[in-house]
Amino acid sequence: MRRGGDDGCMKGVLRRGARRAARAACAMLVAAAAAGCGKPIVVHTLAEGGGDPIGEARIYRHRFGWFNLFPGKKFVVTAADGAAEVDVGSANTNLTILRSGFEPVIFGVFETPAPAIEADTGGYDHVVMFRDIKPKPANGYEVRMKAVRREPMSLEVTDSRTGAPVEGAAVFGATFLYLPQPGVEADWGFPPLQEAVTDEDGRARVEQVSGFRNRVTVRLNGYQDGTIEFDGRRVTGPRSVDVPLRKLEFKQVDFLVVDAKGKSPVPGAEVRLGEARDGLPENPNGLKAKSGTDGRTGPLAVPDMQPFLLSVTAPGYREWRGAPVWRALTDGQVKRIEMQRK
Repeated sequence: MRRGGDDGCMKGVLRRGARRAARAACAMLVAAAAAGCGKPIVVHTLAEGGGDPIGEARIYRHRFGWFNLFPGKKFVVTAADGAAEVDVGSANTNLTILRSGFEPVIFGVFETPAPAIEADTGGYDHVVMFRDIKPKPANGYEVRMKAVRREPMSLEVTDSRTGAPVEGAAVFGATFLYLPQPGVEADWGFPPLQEAVTDEDGRARVEQVSGFRNRVTVRLNGYQDGTIEFDGRRVTGPRSVDVPLRKLEFKQVDFLVVDAKGKSPVPGAEVRLGEARDGLPENPNGLKAKSGTDGRTGPLAVPDMQPFLLSVTAPGYREWRGAPVWRALTDGQVKRIEMQRK
């Protein structure tokens, strides 16, 4: 009995010790935070050339890492004198500075220097080592912002097989920063989406926008999209680009949507191909159809467009997404899709 009592006392001591250790660890973390795991800096945004202050510039902050690739929605705004205070972390903090009419600026704060993060060569306009940030009031940094330049780009669109000019193709010019697809993001101060149509000679013109990533998409019913991507920081002047478009091939495919567990047909399921997820208008080569009471859509003309991404949604079911190989489909085939219940 005494041994059991001793064991109980010992367990109580250990629990109290663990609680004290946890409280001590929390106190250390609080003290470290109070001491400053980060430092404030004052960014002064100025126009390149004249040096006039730039007010209302947005400064987005994010920790750059595997799960933090993109700036968030929070930001600070520079005052009329072009100044704004920002707290930066001790390692891998990126500041993205945006103002309508100016090229974006990428300001990086890092723990240790490396060739990959050097200004200009590493894609950064400014690079600062965290240890070099001084206390107030010597913690200010000037950021010179360049006005956006626009240079014309002439396109000549042709049929890739015949070489004949393609008339009536829609041309979209989009600019963006980190996004993998171009989009019209009003909150980010991007230049607006450009739109043009090729003439009888297959010609059209858009503008190259400096400082941003650029993507030009050429689209026409019956043809695979043509795309041109380039870095706006490397725009040097006007240029002409040939855009050959490939004619699409089609196969008749009937989609059968069934419940994955009971194998019963799922009526009212919507099958989509060529979903608009890039900020552009709906792709004329995409398809959208709903299954009937038998779970089938009926024969659909399915193009060999790239990317070939299918999406299927139905009430009460998880969305199905897949990328079947178009070459593996056969003309007249019934393509079975099994959906999981939520």
